Amino acid sequence: MPDEVKLLREISRKLSQLIVLTKLSNSKSIEETKKEIRKDKVCQALLDFADGALGATQLKQKVMAIAKVSQDTVERRIYLLVEKGALIPNRKGREIFYENSGLYD
Repeated sequence: MPDEVKLLREISRKLSQLIVLTKLSNSKSIEETKKEIRKDKVCQALLDFADGALGATQLKQKVMAIAKVSQDTVERRIYLLVEKGALIPNRKGREIFYENSGLYD
């Protein structure tokens, strides 16, 4: 096995340990935030459909139709979820795609 692969595996292992330690040390805050997010039907819908397949426009329209809320409301919730690390934005060309980070699953 080449040295680069060994090094990458070791880095990956260390990063996984750091993630676990961070989650453990912040578990109470994470759980409270998870409950807050999951109570909101718009946030819940965004997390359910944010799999990186729908562009932002399509995702917003889908959530607006399901939750029966305005575009402004959906956009505010997207901003909130990005700020809390629940959604990860990815730009592909001129479109933004959102993906559920899995942090609050």
